[in-house]
Amino acid sequence: MCGVVGLRLTESSGVAAPYAYNLLQRLQHRGQDGAGLSVLGPDGEFHTSKGLGLIDKALKDIGELPAAQMAIAHTRYATTGTGGVGEIQPFVKGTPRVALAHNGNIVNVAELSEKYGIVDETVSDSDLLLAVYLKGLASGRGFEGAVQDIFDDFNGSYAIVGADTDGTLFGFRDPFGLRPLSLARAPGLVAFASETAALSIIPDAKIEEVLPGEWVRVSPGGEITRGRLVSRRNAEARKRFCMFEVVYFSSPQSEIHSESVYRQRFRLGTELGREIAHELGPRRNPREAFDFVVPVPETSRTAAIAVAETLNVPYREFLVKNSYVSRTFILSTQDQRLKTLNQKLSLIGPEIRGKRILLVDDSVVRGNTSRLMALRLREAGATSVQLASTCPPIRFGCFYGIDFPDPEELVASGRETPDIAKSLGVDGLHYLSVEGLKAALKTEDLCLACLDGQYPTRDASFEDFLRARREQRAC
Repeated sequence: MCGVVGLRLTESSGVAAPYAYNLLQRLQHRGQDGAGLSVLGPDGEFHTSKGLGLIDKALKDIGELPAAQMAIAHTRYATTGTGGVGEIQPFVKGTPRVALAHNGNIVNVAELSEKYGIVDETVSDSDLLLAVYLKGLASGRGFEGAVQDIFDDFNGSYAIVGADTDGTLFGFRDPFGLRPLSLARAPGLVAFASETAALSIIPDAKIEEVLPGEWVRVSPGGEITRGRLVSRRNAEARKRFCMFEVVYFSSPQSEIHSESVYRQRFRLGTELGREIAHELGPRRNPREAFDFVVPVPETSRTAAIAVAETLNVPYREFLVKNSYVSRTFILSTQDQRLKTLNQKLSLIGPEIRGKRILLVDDSVVRGNTSRLMALRLREAGATSVQLASTCPPIRFGCFYGIDFPDPEELVASGRETPDIAKSLGVDGLHYLSVEGLKAALKTEDLCLACLDGQYPTRDASFEDFLRARREQRAC
């Protein structure tokens, strides 16, 4: 999971770099490992700034980039690799040069490296995407032929933005639309971004989704052409958008399925509250079970308000988040997550003593946050701690860009709810059902593979990917 931006100014202002930087800042939540930004200068060459860390640190020297009409930018969330600056996008390669940024994850890298004769052992999935795209261009089949090769051969998820040295901006999305990508048109510019929250700061912008399997090209003058391709590998592909984008990852200001993420998260909480009330039964008032509904900040706050309203139980914010600590879920190692958790959340202890707490979180993945919060609440004197999750049990790994491909890392893998509750140290555990999730999101067009194991594209390369990841983590 990463954030990508592509920008083409169609009027001669030359401020593409700072404009793209501002858009990328609205995607900081999508990646904190590093960031990069490339512009096409007046000399016809790409000039790049990149670095490790948050965007303002990684791109502190963008003022040194030349005035430009076009920019590609990326903020990195690592799912593979060793984490060096060399892995930060955009990647710029080829003759003529192409700059490309990728959000998603390709599973069959080993297979494709052999097929296309790319034998570098350090090649990443994004490197490979660019290499195959360049090979397609070199074959003389043009842009559509190059994209068709990717659609036919690549197994996984990808939302791509890129630029050619002729001044053309382009973007495309995998046939299932697993990862998000939107397009904005406004007077004087055209832009792509992973989320509408970035594009919404553009004055008078008309924003629309890049559809699954669709490509879009923007000429130097701003003319837009678009088309859709059928994948040979996934000829029957239909939309399978990642439900975790709504549950956790995306900004609440963004729109997905033509509705704000905020509104959808509120409905997740409403559905969860209804299901908890049903579990309690018609004869039991929720206030007999809970004194307060308490969110785990930040992404669960909206849903927790809805849970509290539905159950008619007071809502309180007794957990305080340190806003200067990064999102723990997207850190790359367990040691980093546990260390950061202790810095991230603190409690208002005196308000908790003697109370029965219903703790609401957006999801329970590895269980680190839930386990720690349950322990801390008990230390503060809570007489009962129950946990509610707006996401059903995550029992299977994700191979499409969320960093939990290994089911051995998942607290719900191979366990039923009572055993999970015991592992987390809570007195009760309430998961939203899959039916409740679909009702809240108002669509069946979802990838639920991490919930039910039904992967849109699974083949033997998944096992190869998982084995390679385990070997990498063991080093």
